[in-house]
Amino acid sequence: MKRQVLTFCMILMSALFVACNEDAGFSSSPLLRLEFSTDTVSFDTLFTDRVSPSAMFVVRNRNKNSLRISDVRLASGGESGFSVLVDGQYGSVMRDLEIRAKDSLFVVASVKLDRNGLDVPHLVKDSLLFTLESGVVQKVLLTAHGRDVVFMYGDSIMSDTTFRAGHYVVYDSLRVAENVTLEITQGATFYFHDNAYLKVEGTVIANGAYGAPVVFRNDRTDNLFSYLPYDRVPGKWGGVIIASTSNGNVLGHCDIHGAKYGIMVERGDTAQQRLAITSSSLQNFTGNALELHAAHANIANTLIANAQGNCVKVVGGNVSFTHCTIANFYVWKQRDVALALHNSLEGEPMPLYGASFRNCIITGTKDDEVMGYFTAFGDTVPNAINYCFENSLINTLETQDSCFVNIVFDNVDEPPFAKEHFMKIDHDVFDYDFHLTEESKARGIASDSFIDILPYDLDGTVREQGSVDAGCYVYKPTEDSK
Repeated sequence: MKRQVLTFCMILMSALFVACNEDAGFSSSPLLRLEFSTDTVSFDTLFTDRVSPSAMFVVRNRNKNSLRISDVRLASGGESGFSVLVDGQYGSVMRDLEIRAKDSLFVVASVKLDRNGLDVPHLVKDSLLFTLESGVVQKVLLTAHGRDVVFMYGDSIMSDTTFRAGHYVVYDSLRVAENVTLEITQGATFYFHDNAYLKVEGTVIANGAYGAPVVFRNDRTDNLFSYLPYDRVPGKWGGVIIASTSNGNVLGHCDIHGAKYGIMVERGDTAQQRLAITSSSLQNFTGNALELHAAHANIANTLIANAQGNCVKVVGGNVSFTHCTIANFYVWKQRDVALALHNSLEGEPMPLYGASFRNCIITGTKDDEVMGYFTAFGDTVPNAINYCFENSLINTLETQDSCFVNIVFDNVDEPPFAKEHFMKIDHDVFDYDFHLTEESKARGIASDSFIDILPYDLDGTVREQGSVDAGCYVYKPTEDSK
């Protein structure tokens, strides 16, 4: 019995000795270091006076010994606007932290930047310093760019107003009242939060310029994944609504992207021009990119691409498209076609008085990217189906229809499914460049009869008489093709 008790005591003492040795496993050797999952935490351009999304990184101890961290502190003492959470401690200084051998801890950083009064983003830097028990100091750099913006909360424009170059963040939508004109000048950018939208009951005239477009986008400036900024994610805000009372809208050099829908024109006065779009870009929507209901509209020199619905949906009216690239490579979910033409809505006649597509590219990855949903109303609704396609590249079934004149039919049944026309169609990172390739069949097929009114492409490149490319871009040789 005594022998068993003695054995038990020896086992207990051994366990205590091992425990003491584990506790004694902390080292203060100046040769030992921590390892960080990143050496720099960078925040993309942030809006001043608002707390940023959080960023996280990992601190690892790869050593065989445990380490004590005397303190973790912001070099600025917290004056820079950065704040951190380290292993449950929050503030500008965190003390007496331990990290066991082969273990790790997490650091979460955020920042709130003060207004800087500048027209361009202002860079702010700080460092997070880790002081080990040995006296060794290691650091992680913190950087952020702050941009001053004007915040708008459910605003209604009740009198003629001009928004000049600057940055505007819209919460709870922005409304232009009936009989009121909102003018937007070059260099203005509107960031819409979540489901916010622009509703135009009066008139909007937005005139950007080459290199200084008027931009409508979502308000997330960070990334969904490391390779995917929220700016390339569809459905992050509402879109633009042209109400039934709205006429005379003009969008020139505008960039509208990443919304639920791009522009929706409600049914209104068919005798007046409702909308004119020139030299603009509409891309990446979970609904229709451009939807026109019984509208008189003219669209020219414009890229309309990537929609889960239709890139262009025309329901009656009188519309013209000249030198437009209408391309649907949307892959987030099952989608509709690039172009859909209708002459009724929910059984109600909406005559298609005219729909012309001249010098255009209409393509995508489906077997047929052009669909007509027509009802023959007979004598009861005259002039109900009118359309024409001229001097264009179209992905549709080849036809002898007299409404198709000088058409290159681009119906494909094997890879690359129309990708050969464009510089980049990268579904892995959702990155697209619709400039023409050297191999594109859109080169040189367009009529030069529109050069006087559209002498430049969407980039501002001159269209050459006698060799005009279809679509919104002129082919430009790359270094590899020279």
